[in-house]
Amino acid sequence: MFQSMHPSYYHQAHACIMVFDATRKITYKNLERWYKELRQYRPHIPVFCAVNKIDANMDVTQQRFAFPEKNSIPLYYVSASNGMNVVKLFRDAIEAALVYKKDPPDVTDQIFQELQRL
Repeated sequence: MFQSMHPSYYHQAHACIMVFDATRKITYKNLERWYKELRQYRPHIPVFCAVNKIDANMDVTQQRFAFPEKNSIPLYYVSASNGMNVVKLFRDAIEAALVYKKDPPDVTDQIFQELQRL
C-alpha cells in the first residue's frame, strides 16, 4: 500500500475520489492521513468517498462512517466488481470537477488557467 504520494500527483487535480475497502479496516483508517495530505496540496477541490466491495458485505451499506461525515464528504457505496454505483460516483465527481475547473477558488488554479491561455 502507498505510504504517501508524490506531490506531482496532486498537480492540477480538480476532484478526488477517496476509496476504502469494505473488507479491510486499515484502508478506512488511512483515509484521515490521505485527506490531510491531499488538503496540503489541493485545499479546495471537491472530494468524494467510496466504500468499495459492498458486494462482499452488503451490511456495510447500513453503517455510518465518521470520516466522511466529519469532513462533509459525500459517501458512495460501490462495487468495482459488479459496477454497482460506480458510474454515479464518477458522474458526480466529474460534474464537480468541471464546476471547480470553471471557477476555481484556488489562486494556483487561476494562475494555471492564465498560463494555458498563452
